[in-house]
Amino acid sequence: MDWKSMLRTGVHKPGALTAGLSVFLTLVYVLNWVFPINEKILLDPGALRKLQLTRLSLYPLAHLSIFHLLLNLMSLFVPLSMFEASHGTVFTGITLNLLAIVTGVVYCLVGMLLYPNVYVGGASGWCFTLCGYFAVQEAGFRPHYELASLKMPTLYIPLVFLVLVTLLMPGSSFVGHLIGLGLGYLIGFRERWLQMATPPGWLIVKIETWLDRWISMIPSVVKYHRESSVDRTAGYTPLYQESELPLHNDNFPGQGRVLGP
Repeated sequence: MDWKSMLRTGVHKPGALTAGLSVFLTLVYVLNWVFPINEKILLDPGALRKLQLTRLSLYPLAHLSIFHLLLNLMSLFVPLSMFEASHGTVFTGITLNLLAIVTGVVYCLVGMLLYPNVYVGGASGWCFTLCGYFAVQEAGFRPHYELASLKMPTLYIPLVFLVLVTLLMPGSSFVGHLIGLGLGYLIGFRERWLQMATPPGWLIVKIETWLDRWISMIPSVVKYHRESSVDRTAGYTPLYQESELPLHNDNFPGQGRVLGP
């Protein structure tokens, strides 16, 4: 499965978790206009010391502006749907929660020393984690991408995005994004560690069996990826097939490739 086919209506339905999370993030943002939700879930560097578990796990749901929300939704939708399709809906949900907690803990440990009064929120940490993860997977097939005479190592492309986001949006959390990206690289290189930190597949299958009645009620416009239908050991399919990559130029003696989508 490639990312472009997911954007073609009717070819691949978005994952149930991906679609549901997009709706839920939007709902939380709207409800925050009426109820002070963000005040309760924004990540405070002192949350770890105060054992505020709500802040440590729910801060990705908080968004400070409509631009912040839309940017994260657009950045998250395709890579998360790809990850969900290859790893399963429940497994992906557990992974997101685990990533939020680990990122939050590391952010607090650093923040208590460097920025004790800086609160953060938003799903951009997940975006950078997925970006790092897929960069590692893609680099195994294509170590470099070329644009004109510029050759960019595939593994470094997320770092370029990180720098650009930091420069264009100076109010964003560089440390939070860096932690998220680092976790993405870690999962990409050591995905077995993620498997060890999550419930075994047989348990997820059992839970899905218990919840089968409710799972069957999920609208058909999205796809629920059951644990029994995914194979997390299957090989990765690169974003671009080799036949899609060449960009010929009579004035350029080599072969060019598009950078990114």
